[in-house]
Amino acid sequence: MMTINGVVQRKLELIAENTRRLRGELPVTSRRLKGDIFYKSGVERILQVSIEAMTDIANRIVAAEGRPPASNSYQALVQLQELGIIDNAENYRNMIRFRNFIVHRYENVDPEIIVGILKNNLSDFDRFVGEIEKNV
Repeated sequence: MMTINGVVQRKLELIAENTRRLRGELPVTSRRLKGDIFYKSGVERILQVSIEAMTDIANRIVAAEGRPPASNSYQALVQLQELGIIDNAENYRNMIRFRNFIVHRYENVDPEIIVGILKNNLSDFDRFVGEIEKNV
């Protein structure tokens, strides 16, 4: 099993720092997101970068384990599950979907979805970081 290298460690730290930043903004309201496009864009970008860091970590670990590249971000997480590094890739599937949505359908991101993620799902980032640190 690989050890956490500098690149993976920096990405884990980025996810943790971004999660702290987002928690520092709570409570976020739909009204604020609708009223301030720069604020909304910033929150979306922090979420996007954090999710991309997760998939980058997964792809790096998959490669270090000598496995073929995953066909998509979710499959990289499935491979982490198969390696026993994360408990359940399904825990992160909606994160990948959200990332894809904000990248490809950015004009349609409902502020209520963002508020819901910030209220209910920031712990998913904590879980991911913890699983990687514990099992790599």
